Amino acid sequence: MKILFGVQTEGNGHITQAIGVKQHLKNKGHDVALAFAAKKKKGLSSYFRSEFELIEYEGFDFVFGKNGKVVIWKTVLKNLFELPRLILSFKKICGVIDREKPDVIVNFYEPLVGLTSIFYPNVRYISIGHQYAMESDEYPNVKGYFFQKVFLGIINGITSIDSTIVALSYYEYYDNSVVVCPPILREESYKLSKVQNNFVLVYLMNEDMLPQLISEAHIHPELSIECFTKVTKQHEVPVNLKVYNLDGKEFQKKMKVCKAVVCSGGFETASEAILQKKPLLMIPMPNHYEQHSNVNDAKLHGFGEWCSKIDLSKIPNSQKGNDEWFNKVGEIINKVL
Repeated sequence: MKILFGVQTEGNGHITQAIGVKQHLKNKGHDVALAFAAKKKKGLSSYFRSEFELIEYEGFDFVFGKNGKVVIWKTVLKNLFELPRLILSFKKICGVIDREKPDVIVNFYEPLVGLTSIFYPNVRYISIGHQYAMESDEYPNVKGYFFQKVFLGIINGITSIDSTIVALSYYEYYDNSVVVCPPILREESYKLSKVQNNFVLVYLMNEDMLPQLISEAHIHPELSIECFTKVTKQHEVPVNLKVYNLDGKEFQKKMKVCKAVVCSGGFETASEAILQKKPLLMIPMPNHYEQHSNVNDAKLHGFGEWCSKIDLSKIPNSQKGNDEWFNKVGEIINKVL
């Protein structure tokens, strides 16, 4: 069976899922031939490049405001203006599909790869993402965000045309329009450590949130804090705070031995904390529907707390986890494939 991947490269969540599925397939004797990935101005992460032979192209770009929110009207205008570039990229992707003749394309929320399914009815497409769960009647509703909800629905549709849809969720529920699946994480994430060190692990999606964390570190000198973010400038930090540039493997190591996790409203980091039984505090980006949905979902089901600004006094004392569900991931991937 010849398999290609399409991977959306905004953030690290879809990359994590792609690596997790690749590792599972390798254990079953299958190789992923290639992965499609849109280029990014800051470049693609080294740990992603080390896992795949990449076919890179100029892709669909999201435009973010200073607060990390997707600016929908700017995103639409930018991609309309750059439509000729997107058409060339689409032709490049189709050319690779023609050459490689895959049996299956697994798409991790990459819009241009999703659109190719219109032209390849004999190729089986599988679309994976937690965003698909957000349209289920079983998913907790967050009021407001009308235009962001419409935009999410459009992207969900584009990325899953004629596909088997795999909706990732912290917990099991029934929806006959999709395959509900636990979070898909890297193999290493499923190995627990008996060691626990006395520090709080922090992941900040946006470096602009670092002053908040520095302030909280001053307020809580009794806490040892280790933070990962995209560091682009020097910061003066107190002695109880260490700041590292993003490093997926190092972050994963520290996740196993920390005493608690503070992160943005992303799905994957929260999933790792739940799996590792780490008390979880989530800080969603302002006016960001997807992140507010994630944190609301996690809190309602007892997996963590959230607040609008970093407040280390709100870190929960424990994490109940959901081992029975999380450990079904291999079984469900096998059924899908």
